[in-house]
Amino acid sequence: MDINDNAPDIKLSSLLDNVSEGARKGTVIAFITVQDKDEGKNGKVRCSISKNSPFVLESTQGKYYSLVLGEELDREENEMYNVSIIATDEGSPPLSSTAVVTVRVSDVNDNPPRFPEPLINVYVKENSPAGGLIALVSAPDIDVGENAHVTYSLLDSSDMPLASAVNINSMTGEIYSMQSFNFEEVKHFQFKVQATDSGAPPLSSNVTVNVFILDENDNSPVILPPYSEAGSVNTENVPYSAEGGYFVAKIRAVDADSGYNALLSYHITEPKGTNLFRIGSSSGEIRTKRRMSDHDLKTHPLVVTVCDHGEPSLSATVTVEVVVVEGLDMGQPSLRQVPMKEEGFSDLNLYLLIAIVSVSVIFLLSLIGLMAAKCCGSEGGLSRCSGPVVTTHPDGSWSYSKATQQYDVCFSSDTLKSDVVVFPSPFPPADAELISINGGDTFTRTQTLPSTGKTVKRRVSAPLTGQRQK
Repeated sequence: MDINDNAPDIKLSSLLDNVSEGARKGTVIAFITVQDKDEGKNGKVRCSISKNSPFVLESTQGKYYSLVLGEELDREENEMYNVSIIATDEGSPPLSSTAVVTVRVSDVNDNPPRFPEPLINVYVKENSPAGGLIALVSAPDIDVGENAHVTYSLLDSSDMPLASAVNINSMTGEIYSMQSFNFEEVKHFQFKVQATDSGAPPLSSNVTVNVFILDENDNSPVILPPYSEAGSVNTENVPYSAEGGYFVAKIRAVDADSGYNALLSYHITEPKGTNLFRIGSSSGEIRTKRRMSDHDLKTHPLVVTVCDHGEPSLSATVTVEVVVVEGLDMGQPSLRQVPMKEEGFSDLNLYLLIAIVSVSVIFLLSLIGLMAAKCCGSEGGLSRCSGPVVTTHPDGSWSYSKATQQYDVCFSSDTLKSDVVVFPSPFPPADAELISINGGDTFTRTQTLPSTGKTVKRRVSAPLTGQRQK
């Protein structure tokens, strides 16, 4: 009788050392042969592999098995697998053997280089020397080998010629300036950097680089006309009777820089400690502090300094000679203070005036037409709603009108009882009306209906005005 004293024997053949991460499902990794020297039930063997593995064990026939790929692989998640193959017989007690298969996953170029951010902002001071490092870009590739070897290049930009502005080290991603930038000429420009790996086929990605030029205080304030004329003597007259706060002149200046570098302040630097004139530090207006006195000089040369707030601060100066004049009209401003008003009538004003007049005329005509239409409508309504009208004629007859109907009235010679025949105009005989006027202040109206020939008599008690007796 056989005793279960032999464990199963596992043999591996045709083992793949490396499996590509792009391998398809069902790819055979290895062939496995399992044998047991015992007989009967002790020689029957069951084979299995460890759980949580992308591989499956398929039985071909009897003692032969195949280790195949059950799902897709990703080297970036797991680049090596140790698969345990367990063979167990059905003896009592059962005996088992274990063999470990190591499967390595080889890389394919399935990941492009990736920049940490899609947009990079770079700040460069103006007047910085050319050749300075302004930025460093990096796009790691999680593949390995040649698939992870990344090179960098610049993509053309429509803002400015890149070859004259910046350059990039293709291996390290370092970006260098190729010129010294001037904030007053270029404040911002943009370009793209492309990172490409060395895989087959190569994969790439881009990043946008914004370069902002920072302003430096490299421009002095500039005095504006009329005090900026080179070699000219800037003279302003002040009446002797001027009160404190009298406007003398206004100094204006500009600075081509920006921000605090262009924020200007005005100061009177000569004569120092003057107690007769002052200047607005932000407005540049020169005014008197007090009234003139006999002890004051007739001529006062003032040196005005305009300073910006940059580091270091830059300035410009202008000299204004103030002359005290007796009998000067205080109401007459200086030509330097008040700009001349432009004479004449411009074409734009003419077109504007024509447009206003045209619109006004059209509006008035529309209003008049609307009023006329309303008046005509109201008159027609009154005529349609008006009551009957009796008109006396020279021959003794009356005309009786109601709305659009008109009647001719004839009286008889009987003074006590007269018959009045009313004929519509035009009248058919059937529509004739006979009106009998009694002796009193009443009259009887008789109408013959055209269809039946019946006579309808109506008695109306009403004063009869305009009756004529024959």
